[in-house]
Amino acid sequence: MVHRFAKYVGSGNDFIIFDQGITPFPCSDRPLIRRLCSRHWGIGADGLLLVEPSPSADADARMRIFNADGSEAEMCGNGLRCCTHWLYTKNPDQTSFVVDVSGHLYKTTIHSAGVSVEMSAPTQLEWDIQLPFKGETLRLHALNTGVPHAVIAVDAIDTIPLADWGPFIRYHSRWQPHGTNVTLMQRTGQQELHVRTYERGVEGETLACGTGAVAAALAAAYTLQMAGPLQVITSSKEQLTVDFMFSPTPPHFSAVTLTGAAVCTFLGKAEF
Repeated sequence: MVHRFAKYVGSGNDFIIFDQGITPFPCSDRPLIRRLCSRHWGIGADGLLLVEPSPSADADARMRIFNADGSEAEMCGNGLRCCTHWLYTKNPDQTSFVVDVSGHLYKTTIHSAGVSVEMSAPTQLEWDIQLPFKGETLRLHALNTGVPHAVIAVDAIDTIPLADWGPFIRYHSRWQPHGTNVTLMQRTGQQELHVRTYERGVEGETLACGTGAVAAALAAAYTLQMAGPLQVITSSKEQLTVDFMFSPTPPHFSAVTLTGAAVCTFLGKAEF
């Protein structure tokens, strides 16, 4: 059967989008998802997105996210922005959408600055965690911005061996059984951060991560007293904007938004 798809890039994260309303996709076929996401044997992507009707009458659609390893994820900020742009191409007179992701309804908007997502408030906040690693101590902060992230502030982000730090933290017993993503952040300006993220499910560093950018910005607000909106520069050198309200006592975040570009790079057909 021939399946139509769209290839999207959200600030460096790339995705394959299949619309269940056009051609049903066999989402239980994990080897197929891995093959399609393969850079050498398939289309190539950080993940695969399915757009389908939502069981909620209050949502325009539901998005499901599958990582490159075939596992299903709870949330993807850049993926949701790409999904929103896809919905906009089908409904060009509509600029605001409500998308169901894992049962949570996210409000999204198309505008001149790109695509914005009203993110949920972070959960599972833990500050100043210390992990011994190869004779040094890694100091990090943990928070869930839709998916879990461990955030580490560093002084020279390009020199950090994320390929070593990432798997160690991602598979650490503290975050089992599901593990965590790992995001490095470096303050590079009054309102600017540079970030790098090791993503579980991809099992490597990606060019961008929306939930990672949000996690870094919120950690910077708490630890470095940085106020939103913050400009977050990803490994792709593209910029994401994270805005939020922060109350320090007790630490509480609200009105969290993620904004950035979402681009359809090509449309295609796959036969399987």
